[in-house]
Amino acid sequence: MRYAGYQDQNSSFWLDNDFFNDDRYDMLGDEIQSKPKGKDPMKLAGYRRAIGNFVRIVTGEAIPVKFNTSGDSYTDGKTVTISASLKDKDFDSAVGLALHEGSHIKMTDFNTLRTLEDFIKKDDVYQIMLAEKHGAKASELDSYDRWWSTNYVAPKLKDLINIIEDRRIDRWVYSNAPGYRGYYEALYDKYFNAKIIDKGLKSDEYTDASWDSFLFRVCNITNPNRRFDVLGLDKIWKMLDLKNIARLKTTNEVRDLAYELFKFIEDQIPSLELDKKEEDNGQGGNGEGGEEQEENECSGGNGEGNGEHGNVNDDGSKAEGDEAKKGSGNQKGGAKAPKNLEELSDRQKEQLKKAIDKQSQLVNQDVKKTGVSRKMQKQMSALENSGTEIKEVKYEQDNYWSNETTTKKVDVTVINNFTKDLINNVHCGMYDTWGVERRREWTNEGIRRGVVLGKKLKVRAEQKDTKFNRLRSGKIDKRRISSAGFGVENIFAKIESFAYNPGLIHISIDNSGSMSGGRFENAVTTAVAIAKACSMIENMDCVISFRAGSNFANTDAPVVLIAYDSRKHGMNQIKTMMPYCCTSGITPEGLCFEAIMKEIVDSAKGKDAYFVNMSDGMPYYNDYYGDGAHKHTREQVKKMTREGIKVISYFITGSGGISDGERKAFDTMYGKEAQYINTKKINEVAKSMNSKFLEIA
Repeated sequence: MRYAGYQDQNSSFWLDNDFFNDDRYDMLGDEIQSKPKGKDPMKLAGYRRAIGNFVRIVTGEAIPVKFNTSGDSYTDGKTVTISASLKDKDFDSAVGLALHEGSHIKMTDFNTLRTLEDFIKKDDVYQIMLAEKHGAKASELDSYDRWWSTNYVAPKLKDLINIIEDRRIDRWVYSNAPGYRGYYEALYDKYFNAKIIDKGLKSDEYTDASWDSFLFRVCNITNPNRRFDVLGLDKIWKMLDLKNIARLKTTNEVRDLAYELFKFIEDQIPSLELDKKEEDNGQGGNGEGGEEQEENECSGGNGEGNGEHGNVNDDGSKAEGDEAKKGSGNQKGGAKAPKNLEELSDRQKEQLKKAIDKQSQLVNQDVKKTGVSRKMQKQMSALENSGTEIKEVKYEQDNYWSNETTTKKVDVTVINNFTKDLINNVHCGMYDTWGVERRREWTNEGIRRGVVLGKKLKVRAEQKDTKFNRLRSGKIDKRRISSAGFGVENIFAKIESFAYNPGLIHISIDNSGSMSGGRFENAVTTAVAIAKACSMIENMDCVISFRAGSNFANTDAPVVLIAYDSRKHGMNQIKTMMPYCCTSGITPEGLCFEAIMKEIVDSAKGKDAYFVNMSDGMPYYNDYYGDGAHKHTREQVKKMTREGIKVISYFITGSGGISDGERKAFDTMYGKEAQYINTKKINEVAKSMNSKFLEIA
């Protein structure tokens, strides 16, 4: 069940309905580390993969996206860090933040910020002037020297650079990837467009000539509640010229504009007076809150407001009427102040301060993000490297009380590449260390049988040549040339050759508990034998997959495990990974077929394709069973045959043989494709497969 309001988010079109379902996935805890049980690494891995794709699309670069495992997260100029705390109301803003950070990596020259102190020191005359302004004596500069000035300028200049750079980047994203604008707007709704910010801008708060005031007002200068009657904001607006922000091509150009803006603002800042009390306490006398307080003061809202900071189209066209009235450029203001100014209560002032701190996190790229434990990080990496994904499958369920049917949905986990990394890091009932040596013996036996089977499947390796003689055109048949003297004209012959297209066999093994013991041994050995035989036939690929309902990665979803794919791995993959596959749980036959149907069909294009099923034929999963499950499985088989895929379904018999009910169900699902041979006998397997090969010939 989707949370109320989530359907209106931009990401609702690509996230499934159950992504935020706390009952199923328990993903709404504050921290992964504090509550690992029930967390779904597959959902987190899919979330990271999806956002990573968005970042690559917007930036055109392969920028890594990660969760941090310790400490605060920040954009380091190389990777984007996202939060693992996935609350539905914050999800779009999380996507927007990832796109924002990715765009910074593409557009921002981080070396400009790293060398900012050197840039400031080059303007030595101005730094000395600042020192003298803020308290240096005529005879000596005391603590207010040029180096003090550098430390005084740097944090403020950095804030101004970040503000302007954000606007430059926003313009680039809106122009080059307008489809992602909704995510950016969600980002600014959370950090800038807060009601308390609106109230603060319309009030007399932060209108004195201090850096706190200037940074707050400049930071929110695109908010329609801005005031141009204070602090020379009208002149600052013209200096920024947001309508033409794209004129700034590099971060260095942004820095230069920010430095001009710094000087304009500093001209309006009064001289800092040394506070004797602060001097006595050894605090350095930095007046307006000191260096530590002044850094990172430009910030934004609590996500509850209605401002328009995120609207980069606010490029000056809204500065009309009363808003466009010019101020005097000092703390007193030169234009007439608006009527009915907001007066904030003490509580609102505190809220405003917190909102400003929140904006600072975004502007300075130090938004706090929930991380994951190292263990969870390894799990997600294993899942991503294995290509694990979730496919939604639909099926019809008969209503017991009426003739109507209900459409049900279920998630099927598809593991595209079975790896040791997955075994070591992700809980999965489909493999175990117990019995590995015994299953390794089955694998070796299958390879030995496969050598024999490969020789018997000679139909696929042969080229057929058919000769047609006594024709009136073609090549002369030497055996008929003597008849030409007696007026015989049909002395020609033609040879037509037939060779098989490249082939693919997909073997799907029922991995349920009912297949344990001799049945599973038989299925594994036969599958390995077919894979080995395919390796002996030119242009014949083989895929082996297992299907089961198991507790994979703490979910109850059915699972399809691709244990072997000859297009990616050689026979060594079978020897390495096949012994780790064992029976587990129950199997929803048709659901698993449908989950990988697209892959099967796509792989079959341009090839002679065969789907080989091995099972005991009784699908069951929750309310997926009986006639409904049999009919659904049959539909999947029909889909394959309609695509030209030849189907063979072997019923794997146990010690008790096959009952009438099992045969009826198997026939319903597979029809004439059902086979009841003894798969332990290579001759019978070869005969049935050669028969399928000849259908294509």
